[in-house]
Amino acid sequence: MQMMDQMSWRAKIGLITNSGQIITEPRYNQLAPDGVSFHTTRMLNPGGGLDGIRQMERASWRGVEELSTARVDSIAYCCTVSGALRGMDDDKAFCVEVEDRYGIPATSTMLAAAEALQHVGAERVVVATPYTEGHHEPERAYLAQAGIDAFAIRGLGLEGGEMYSKVTPAEIYDFCLETWDDSADAMFISCMNFDAIAIAGSLEERIGKPVITSHTATLWRALALAGIDDPVDGVGSLLEGNRV
Repeated sequence: MQMMDQMSWRAKIGLITNSGQIITEPRYNQLAPDGVSFHTTRMLNPGGGLDGIRQMERASWRGVEELSTARVDSIAYCCTVSGALRGMDDDKAFCVEVEDRYGIPATSTMLAAAEALQHVGAERVVVATPYTEGHHEPERAYLAQAGIDAFAIRGLGLEGGEMYSKVTPAEIYDFCLETWDDSADAMFISCMNFDAIAIAGSLEERIGKPVITSHTATLWRALALAGIDDPVDGVGSLLEGNRV
């Protein structure tokens, strides 16, 4: 009888996602560097827009505590709008408190996105989202706190994560091209249930400026916090270069 080898890890990364999120884990598993695995806990999102996200937030510390028992090397809080609603100061404080309580370095998607845009030197950005208009102001305000002017934000106007996940990469690519403004330093594509990571590399080549997505930023930061600096090819220059 043939046996499989014993499992071994260079790093285990914990993901906290909302309950309807279906894009993150498959894409991250496709892109995982050797010896890196992803371990997820979910928070129930009851729906209802921003109020549903606020209600979902009540489960955030349960998710952190669960992942701590898996002895993960870093934690990523994978909901862009959640971080935006907190604001940058409170979002940073949440990540610091995770490490203080459990000894595990943490990031949120919104914090990682702001840091990634700072890393590529972006001061003026175009933001593309699947959201309705009401979701945009918290993200604009968060980026402003990071010294980044989101001077153009455009959404598809979709209601809820299930609809976000059904938008094809080709449709996302076309929408982002329509939204792009050559005067911007970079593009940020928001949402962890929106498959923009699939077109980040090709879109970056087309517009000639950095393309940061919720997925690429979160992966970039979560890998760095776990001590993994392997390049991840094909999804934009952010993950191909050095990490901080």
